[in-house]
Amino acid sequence: MEKQERRILWMEYLLALGVFLLFAFWVNHGLKTTGYYGDDLYLWYCFDTESAGEFIFPMGGTKFRLIHNILCYLQLLLMGPDIWLMVPFNIVVNALIALTVFHFARKISGCLYLAGGCGLAYLLSHLSYYQITQGYGLMESAALWLALAILYLLYRYLNGEGAESRRAYITAVWLYLAVCFVHERYMVLLAVLIAAVVLRHLMTGKREYRMLGWAFLAFAVTMGIRFWAMGTIVPAGTGGTEVTDTFSVSEALGYAVDSVRYVFGINAGPIHLAGIEWQNVPRIYKIAVYGADMAIGLLVILAAVCAWRQKNRRKEYLCNIVLMLFFMAMCIGSSSVTIRLEMRWVYVTYSAALLLMAYLFSMVRNLGGKTAVRAAAVLIAGYLVLILPTELFYRDHYSGLYFWNGQEQANSLADVTWGVYGEEIFGSEIYVIGDEWKDCEYQTDAFWRPYRTDDSQVLPKVTFIDSIGEAWPITDRDKKIVLKADPEHNRYVDVTSMIKVKKFQNIYGYYEHDGWMDQKAKLRVFTGTSGQLRMSFYAPLELKGGETITISSGGRLIQKIPLTDHWADVLIPVMKNQYVELEVECNFYSLEPEQEMRGETPMAVNVVLSAE
Repeated sequence: MEKQERRILWMEYLLALGVFLLFAFWVNHGLKTTGYYGDDLYLWYCFDTESAGEFIFPMGGTKFRLIHNILCYLQLLLMGPDIWLMVPFNIVVNALIALTVFHFARKISGCLYLAGGCGLAYLLSHLSYYQITQGYGLMESAALWLALAILYLLYRYLNGEGAESRRAYITAVWLYLAVCFVHERYMVLLAVLIAAVVLRHLMTGKREYRMLGWAFLAFAVTMGIRFWAMGTIVPAGTGGTEVTDTFSVSEALGYAVDSVRYVFGINAGPIHLAGIEWQNVPRIYKIAVYGADMAIGLLVILAAVCAWRQKNRRKEYLCNIVLMLFFMAMCIGSSSVTIRLEMRWVYVTYSAALLLMAYLFSMVRNLGGKTAVRAAAVLIAGYLVLILPTELFYRDHYSGLYFWNGQEQANSLADVTWGVYGEEIFGSEIYVIGDEWKDCEYQTDAFWRPYRTDDSQVLPKVTFIDSIGEAWPITDRDKKIVLKADPEHNRYVDVTSMIKVKKFQNIYGYYEHDGWMDQKAKLRVFTGTSGQLRMSFYAPLELKGGETITISSGGRLIQKIPLTDHWADVLIPVMKNQYVELEVECNFYSLEPEQEMRGETPMAVNVVLSAE
């Protein structure tokens, strides 16, 4: 029976993962990353120019994220030039995190359907924008994953018994040590490790303060490694700032309030950080948000009533809720001490709130009343239904985010260069009609590096021009690409074909793919910039004397060449940068008509033309 139950359990988890993958790809459809931008571009530049040791162990810098560096190095190494894999990779990672949320919520609530709803709500949240579209999103995902695991293990510690409880706490400490080297923001979870021991004492009367030795040891190791690697233990701020220089109590409190509003579905930040400001959200979506928040409020009241009736478990319920709320408070606090609050930092708090919702349901369920349980289920279902249109609406306004325009421009630049020309872009010249890029030298040096399969491939040379005429002329033999910047739509348009001229155009009797020419041929040649046209003839026949090649243009004789051997070269003065029509006539042929006949006359000579 146990074997059968385990098999059913595995099937449930596999089914949940399949649903999460389908849902994740659906809600994130249309998102793509085909070119690196901003922090991601710098990350790849470091990956490409530094050794593995230097990339993973960046000594003396402002941040030391050892575990993230290892994960990132492996990700970039495996993806190589296939940058488009970034988004599907991040989606799969997020689906696996949703499965973890599902597992935690199921263990906490004992309800399969509620757990599934928590996993879907996690994936639906527009707070995932960074984790999906950016290479650095792997850092946020890994940190969130570990932080949630720490919360769940501390929940198990609080409610467990004996050796199993202690193992859960020690495992949480090891994960704390790991998360500190994914992102230094989560060093604040030391306070949660301490609080868990205190709450266990309050809840059970058991004094296990010796467990704090593990937590302090992990914190000391973290500080020691950071000081060894960076020379400081103070975490760096956002955008190159120092927390100690920019911290403001009033701003921190304001950001903390905004974090709570984000958790409750209200876009609290300015447009460049939220996508769309709350005051510009249509009323129908605001009503949906208020309705969802009301459902959660009623669930809290219902759970409180149930807890009040169960006097013998009030302390247990209160301690568990305090643990989860304190975890969220620490995450909010660590996200509120820098110069701005970004939605991606609220994601872990929202995920923890979903687990708290699962716990509130378990409180109602423990009462045993069917009516109360059904009411709680209806409230949670109502919440999940109401957040769907609002979250989709928020996702439709990602374009307002501060980095979105730049990422779309990077995607477009990659699409019209690497996406069209492939490896032909290396060693080419790219003309861009529009304003010069900021940090142009770095951008030019870094942008196309990820697409190289060989370090010997020469990066494109980029030139900024004011008009299309400055790039003219371009022939089909030139390695030149002309792009027109379209900043209004965050894209580049390839206009090369509009000004590209074909070097040699056959009218009749000339076959460019192998250079053969009939006895009578006519072709149009673009003369280039040198003012000279070179024609090299090869006649593979036995010379008998009197063989000549006559070249004329528009009925005017240019040159008559008597063949004295199999080879003949001629330089013809021509006008620069224009087409000229040439007529070539031979009084012999090299291949017998019955042997091979392509045009009206037999083939006579093999020709190489050049006009630069």
